[in-house]
Amino acid sequence: MNKPLVSVIIPTYNRAYTILNAIESVNRQTYNNVEIIIIDDGSTDNTQDLINPSDTIRYYKLEHNQGQSNARNIGLSYAKGKFICTLD
Repeated sequence: MNKPLVSVIIPTYNRAYTILNAIESVNRQTYNNVEIIIIDDGSTDNTQDLINPSDTIRYYKLEHNQGQSNARNIGLSYAKGKFICTLD
């Protein structure tokens, strides 16, 4: 049986200290047909260095901080899932 794809959108700004925990939290779920979309809202810390894009993790960095709502909306534009989950 095919499970529908769930898109998990993680907007982030200068949260290098917690981004890996957020990714791990998604990966620990029992439902496994997920894509993780990380929208880095212009972070100036080392967030980008910690992310390893893969088949299930996509990373996008915005040039300037534009706010959480805007980052989430950009994530929505990249989402391919039938269902959307935000992890703010």
